[in-house]
Amino acid sequence: MSIKPYLQLVRIHNVIGSALSALMGYLVASEWHIIPVRMIISSLVVALVAAGGYVINDVYDVEIDRINKPYRPIPSGIVSLQTAKNLAYATSISGILLSLILGIFPALVALITVILLFEYAASLKKSGLIGNLIVALTSALSAFYGGLAYFTGNWLYLVSIPTLYIFFFTLSREFIKGIEDYEGDKANNVRTLAVRLGISKAWKVSKAILVGLIITSPLPYWLGFNIIYLISILILDFLLIYVVLLKETIENSSKARSVMKVYALGTIIAFILGSLPVRL
Repeated sequence: MSIKPYLQLVRIHNVIGSALSALMGYLVASEWHIIPVRMIISSLVVALVAAGGYVINDVYDVEIDRINKPYRPIPSGIVSLQTAKNLAYATSISGILLSLILGIFPALVALITVILLFEYAASLKKSGLIGNLIVALTSALSAFYGGLAYFTGNWLYLVSIPTLYIFFFTLSREFIKGIEDYEGDKANNVRTLAVRLGISKAWKVSKAILVGLIITSPLPYWLGFNIIYLISILILDFLLIYVVLLKETIENSSKARSVMKVYALGTIIAFILGSLPVRL
């Protein structure tokens, strides 16, 4: 039995990205005062919860994916629906149980995140904006969770900076994803911004958020991050400028999301290096 379909099902690249986001949150919040066990466990919890969320989303999206993404493991028949459900439950429950090692607050956040992800997949996704906000929130919680695992000193202030940045970036990316999935979403009555307002207006809202992120991206430098962050984020901003300048078509939404994936990884690295306790 090949493991590749299961790695596709959990969206392993996104899961690794979520784990890196938690790692970044921990390093930012702790200012590199590392307690290895707590840092590693927080990243594992986020990875497991994220994996469960991606799988359960595919379980409920099977009919939509028959239109939008028939090559995915479930609609293609490579992985059965029941197997996918079992995997979603197993990874999510494992993440919650592992979070208990970190304490009551991290365990509660893990539990609430799992509930939100399952509710999103089951019903809230079709609500449009509320679903987009939940995805943005749970993505931002990946970084926040790393900071929560440290839970000492000025952790909340420090981790709130990348947490807010990730929230608004992910919200824009979700609107663009809605543009990419427009045909399948419309056929299945998923009321995304693109379905409700049209392709052009959904693009404009997404771009407005990205412009806001470009304008505010240097601020963390003056809030305590080092010059490595500033240089990195200014370079990365050219990727967002590229997205903002794209023509407002369904075809370009896929191109935009690919570029934004590179930007997301680059931003995580920028915050990690930018939190190093040096002033250059």
